[in-house]
Amino acid sequence: MLDFALKDLKGHRVRTILTGLGIVIAITAIVSLGSISAGIGEMVTSSTSKVGSDTIFVTKKFDMSQMSGPPTAWQIDDLTEDEVDSLRSLSGAKRVVPVIARNFGGLMEVDAVDMDDLDIFGAADLTFKEGSMPTNDDQGVALGYVAAGVLGASVGDYITLNKKEVEVLGIVEEGYGSYDLVILMPYKYGEDVYDLTGRATQVMIEPQDVSYVEEIKNTITDEFDDLSAMTMEDALAMTKQMTQTLDIMTLGIGFVASLVAAIGIIITMYTSVLERRRQLGIMKAVGALRRTIMKQILEEALIVSVISSLLALGISFFFVDLINNVLLGGTKIAVITPVLAVGAVSYGVILTILSSLYPAWVAVKIDPIEAIRKG
Repeated sequence: MLDFALKDLKGHRVRTILTGLGIVIAITAIVSLGSISAGIGEMVTSSTSKVGSDTIFVTKKFDMSQMSGPPTAWQIDDLTEDEVDSLRSLSGAKRVVPVIARNFGGLMEVDAVDMDDLDIFGAADLTFKEGSMPTNDDQGVALGYVAAGVLGASVGDYITLNKKEVEVLGIVEEGYGSYDLVILMPYKYGEDVYDLTGRATQVMIEPQDVSYVEEIKNTITDEFDDLSAMTMEDALAMTKQMTQTLDIMTLGIGFVASLVAAIGIIITMYTSVLERRRQLGIMKAVGALRRTIMKQILEEALIVSVISSLLALGISFFFVDLINNVLLGGTKIAVITPVLAVGAVSYGVILTILSSLYPAWVAVKIDPIEAIRKG
């Protein structure tokens, strides 16, 4: 039966190519767009794993529904100096670390943090390609690998932040997730660069013990009307919410592409059955069982789907590279994870098999005598 299936596919190359093309387009669209969500999720997971699970993040309250533009363009209001000082006096807090954060160039971010508190920020173990991490006494920045590439900067060069010239003191090695996009500087120097004495975009709190996490979070919620406190679990949930729009868009485009592919598969496989009415009739006349006929049709669909899905996966790597280098400015945000790859190929196979069930049913119902007589 496999031999029959291969010969039929080879004998109708155009029909086979058209069937496979629909699958390739659908799977390529799903993988290429899904790679952005997968990459963001992987980046967040990698970055948050470097931060303590008991860390509490405090920011000004904000309503995501009222924010316009892409998430990379959002800027949360800063906490005042009085609010930062009040957080320092919270009961149960071991360390209170203010961070000044500013969006830079769309995808990159400038973070000013005390260099003695890089561990709570998750940047204590960064290794450097050039130069080194600035100390609290330095007036300069360390660039993530991708940030350095986008800016075309090397150690000793100057970049412009808030209309001020800032020296590059170090460039981090590649492969640190979201830290590849970060521009790091000492907190005191960040105050000078952004004219924000005592203020912070975010405050990270390390409790004396993990048992204090909920207590500190509830205290902030009750005593500070203008502040929002999140645990690591809350932060991950918010990140997931931020990527939901992209996921919905991916599902929508994937659904439309899948619908077009499914219709194409049904038409071509149905046409194949009609073209082979005489052959199928003879097979039934000499004793072929219904399941044998169905098996042949589905084997053809399986062969086309596996080859087309794997081809689509290969093409998707090209498009993901294009997304990273053209649309995302040389970053490596979009990635094809093993789960995405296996899921896409499996989806392509399942979609093709399901779309071939009706043509296979038509083949099973063919009357052998009529088929041999009329051809």
